[in-house]
Amino acid sequence: MNFELISVIVFLLVLAILIYKDRKNIEFKSGLIIKKSTKGKKFIYDFAAKHEKTLKTIGIIGIAISVFASMYGVYLLLNSTYNIFTKKASDSALKVVLPSVEGVKMPGFILGVPFWYWIISVFVVMLAHEPMHALMARAEKVQIKSFGLLLFIILPGAFVEPNEKQLKRKNTISKLRIFAGGSFANLIVAGILFLLILGLSKLLSIFLVPSGVNYESLIEGSYAEKVGLTGVIIRINEQEIKTIEDLSKVMQNIKPGEKIIVETTTSVYEIQTIEDHETGRALIGIKNPYIEYTYASFLAKYGSVSKTTLITLQWIEGLIYWVFVLNLGVGIFNLFPLKPLDGGLMLEAVCEHFFKEKGKKISNLISVLVLVLVLFNIFGPQIIKTIYSII
Repeated sequence: MNFELISVIVFLLVLAILIYKDRKNIEFKSGLIIKKSTKGKKFIYDFAAKHEKTLKTIGIIGIAISVFASMYGVYLLLNSTYNIFTKKASDSALKVVLPSVEGVKMPGFILGVPFWYWIISVFVVMLAHEPMHALMARAEKVQIKSFGLLLFIILPGAFVEPNEKQLKRKNTISKLRIFAGGSFANLIVAGILFLLILGLSKLLSIFLVPSGVNYESLIEGSYAEKVGLTGVIIRINEQEIKTIEDLSKVMQNIKPGEKIIVETTTSVYEIQTIEDHETGRALIGIKNPYIEYTYASFLAKYGSVSKTTLITLQWIEGLIYWVFVLNLGVGIFNLFPLKPLDGGLMLEAVCEHFFKEKGKKISNLISVLVLVLVLFNIFGPQIIKTIYSII
C-alpha cells in the first residue's frame, strides 16, 4: 500500500471522527454535510468598515478583470467544443479535478491531482474565495448571516451566507462587486503564485546547477551491471552530459549493441549498449535516471545536492504549481455565465438591469446553454469515442 493511498484513508478517517464528534452542530441535507459558523464575523465586519473605500476600489477592478476572464473562459469553452466536433481534439481541456491515488486509473474526463497537492490547493482556493465575498458584501453594507463548510463525499466546499433581502435591494455595481469578489481573489492568488514560480525557478537556477545524470539502479543482465558501473554520468563518447536531455540527445545517435565510453565521477567504462524492446533504441543499462545537481555561488562549498533535498524542492515546486493551476482554473470556471456560479449571478444582475422583468429569463437561458457546453466538454469526447468504437 503506497503512501498516497494511506494518506487518503487516514484523512477520511480523521474527517469522519471530526464529523461524528461535532454531529450536533452539523446539518445533513441532500447528500451534503454542512457546518455553519459565525467565527471570524467580527474581523470581517471591522476590516470592511476600516477599509471600505479601498475594498470598493478593488471591487471595481475585480469587476473589470472578472468580465474579461468570463469572456475568455467562454471563448475557450466554444473553441474546445469546436475542436471536439471537428475531431481536432480527441479530449477536452475542461475536466473534473479530483485527487488521484498512484496506481488507480482515472476516466478521461477526470484530471487527477496527487492527494496532498489537491487537498491543500482546495483549502487555499476556499480561503481566498469566500472571505473576499464576505468583505465585499460588508463593504456594501450587506449583513453576513454565517460562514460555512460543506462536504459531498470527499469534495470539500465553502460558502458565505449573506442577507438575501439586503443583497437584492443593492444596485447593479454593488452586486457585481460582491459576486466578482471571490473569483477575483482566486485570480489574484494565481497571479502571485505565477510570479513566485518564475522567481523560484530563477533562484534555483542560480544556486543549483545540473552536473550530470545519476540513476537508481542498473538493469539486470546489462553490460553496465557486468562492468560495475558506478558514479554520476558526466560524459559519453567525450560528449558532456549534464541533464536527461543531454543524455537523450547523445543516445539518439547510438545503436543497440554499439560500444560506448561512459565517464562517471568515479571512473571511465567501456559499455556495450542494449536494446529497449519497446522503442528499439539503445540503452546504457540504467534504471530511473535523474539529474544530479551541485550547489553554486556562495553555496558551492556544500558540493552535491542530496536526493532528499531535491525531492523536497520538487515537492514544494509541485505544490505551488497545483495551487496556481487550481486557483486559476476555479477563478475562470466560476466566472462562466452559468448560475449559481459567480459569473452566472453577475450575468443575471446585468440582464435584470437592462431588461428588467425579462432579465432573469434571459440569464437562465444563457445558463442552460453554457451548462450544455460544459457537460459536452467534460463527457462528450468519451461518448464520441464510445460511439465510434461501436460503429
